[in-house]
Amino acid sequence: MIQTIRVAAGRAARTAAYWKGYAWGAAAVAMVYLLMASALALPLLKPSPYNSYALQAMVWRSGHVALPRNFEWLELAVYQGRYYVSFPPFPTLPMWALSFLFGQSVPSMLMNFFMLMGSYTVGYAIARRLHHADLPAAAFAVFWVAGCNLLEVSLFGGVWNIAQGMAFLLTMLAVYGSLRAEGAWSFIGPICLACAVGCRPFQALYAPVVLQALWRGLRCSGRDMRDTLARIAPRLIIPALIACAYGAYNAARFGNPLEFGHNYLPEYLRAEHGQFSMAYVLQNIRNIMRMPYVEDARLRFPTFFGFAFYLANPLYLLAGYRFLEACFRRRMDVTGALLWGCAGVHFCLFLLHKGFGAWQFGTRYLIDLLPMLGWFVLREKRPMRLTEGLIMLWAVGFNIYGGLLFHLG
Repeated sequence: MIQTIRVAAGRAARTAAYWKGYAWGAAAVAMVYLLMASALALPLLKPSPYNSYALQAMVWRSGHVALPRNFEWLELAVYQGRYYVSFPPFPTLPMWALSFLFGQSVPSMLMNFFMLMGSYTVGYAIARRLHHADLPAAAFAVFWVAGCNLLEVSLFGGVWNIAQGMAFLLTMLAVYGSLRAEGAWSFIGPICLACAVGCRPFQALYAPVVLQALWRGLRCSGRDMRDTLARIAPRLIIPALIACAYGAYNAARFGNPLEFGHNYLPEYLRAEHGQFSMAYVLQNIRNIMRMPYVEDARLRFPTFFGFAFYLANPLYLLAGYRFLEACFRRRMDVTGALLWGCAGVHFCLFLLHKGFGAWQFGTRYLIDLLPMLGWFVLREKRPMRLTEGLIMLWAVGFNIYGGLLFHLG
């Protein structure tokens, strides 16, 4: 009886410590976000005029897929004289549900705030799942979402912001599902990745990571490959159906199951080399390596096509150091190699893109890689070194200061 009471008391103490660590980090993220929104005079409940998904949701409710007319301030695909939202469709689903409450005036900035908090929550759960202590896990989760471009992206409710914030959250959920590749999460993880592809298509590159996690979590001890594949197959049915739905929707609009619409944006129709080309690589490298500069005694940032990506997204520095450390110490395993291989292909494909994000603070496209890079960093179960902790602290400060200065300057 006494032993049972001690076990229960120990479990209660661990649960209390877990939620205490979570609460400290959640309060920090919420405070930073709300203070930045207040400084920039951004009302949480105001709908964004750049929320193409709300327009698409209302069109779906009327039983159509094409918009009734052109909206000149939005990035719309033009195909056979009709106008379509040029972004992958998954974020339209929650927007469609919310439209029954708000109509076309969905408060998308508030939605982005909740997605940012959701990403922090999942990041904390991932760090704890990988056996990091409560407060260090909270600190890393704060850094994961507020020490990168996701913080600034989440402050606004445009179509670009919604797509990246939702892709980040869904990819984080796919990571957590990969760490718990058994039971319900063995189904949820692949589904979340499939949904993330419907926000940012290149997230499909991480399918090998999720599949390898399923294989590791479901493999049948003492049985052959066929038995393990038979256990994995049911987990892939819903993601396959989601992929088929994307293909059918794309085919209905553009006659091509792989075309989400960006190739039919006027910008890319006029481009000599199209949307993706080796001709863009060198200029993109120059752009994402540019440093901020001082002008009229004030710090200034390049406003188009990105600047030094490792300043706004210092998780790349931590992940790069951990990668070199794992290689030199011969600790790189299959999961680590897959994470870096898929992220490397992802990075290279972005270098082929014509715009690399146009007007922006930092280099926002590259936040798409951060859920997987954060997983790589957390996999080594050792405390953060002082230098790494200082980088994390500096990252949050830089994104607060830089984000405010970028929009107020």
